[in-house]
Amino acid sequence: MEQTKQKKPVVELVNIKKNFGAVQALRGVDLALKHNEVLGLMGDNAAGKSTLMKVLSGAYIPDGGEIQMEGAKVEFSNPMDARRQGIEMVYQDYALANNLDVAANVFMGRELVQ
Repeated sequence: MEQTKQKKPVVELVNIKKNFGAVQALRGVDLALKHNEVLGLMGDNAAGKSTLMKVLSGAYIPDGGEIQMEGAKVEFSNPMDARRQGIEMVYQDYALANNLDVAANVFMGRELVQ
């Protein structure tokens, strides 16, 4: 029986921590997203979902842990760093432009210009 080589996760968050003063928002979160996998992140209000996604998208810098892409450690100092690696975030409806359709909101800032 032929063994297939296991690919490293596309994105892996390892022991991610984030504090806001005395509030410990993320306490060592581990998450892996594999090739061809769709992942839903669910939890109660104030569980840290948005904070974790803001860490992944470069809006927040983690206080501990690391982000890996294809097994290599990466660091995002800002959203542009994450964007260069193919990671971006579409924010909740209150951050959308209500005069634009869904596609225009998703690609806002990335429109093709000639």
